[in-house]
Amino acid sequence: MPRNVIDVGQSLKNVLLQAVAEHRLTLGVFECAQILEVCPEEVMVCVLPYMPSNDVAVSIQHKLIEAHCWENGINVFRVDSSEKLTTLLSSGDVKGDVDRTYDMSCIAVKFPLEELSPDDHLITRFSYAPGETLHDVVELPA
Repeated sequence: MPRNVIDVGQSLKNVLLQAVAEHRLTLGVFECAQILEVCPEEVMVCVLPYMPSNDVAVSIQHKLIEAHCWENGINVFRVDSSEKLTTLLSSGDVKGDVDRTYDMSCIAVKFPLEELSPDDHLITRFSYAPGETLHDVVELPA
């Protein structure tokens, strides 16, 4: 990969793994909506797995989460696979890994208590280039 190309998927993976180890994740649409309503300033980024648009209920829930995040200046990343997300967060490779039975249809990552890592900085400052949209899907590395 050329030096000036940013691998957003790898950075997002690193942020998620660090957040799991530090217990900074909120999982589930309703739980994320609640934290976004009560204390949005604590949320660094939201992650939504790609879901086929034929599930209207999930689509509406994701749109509401996206709107709330945009209203509060929180970056939202749509990732390519809920299975990859579940495997990543429950792999057992990370201290504090997540139970596979949790709702991973929406993930809110809180800011760390200490200073931001380089990957945290990248993810919080990432913005889409002209012509790209939020609906572009970030590929999580395996």
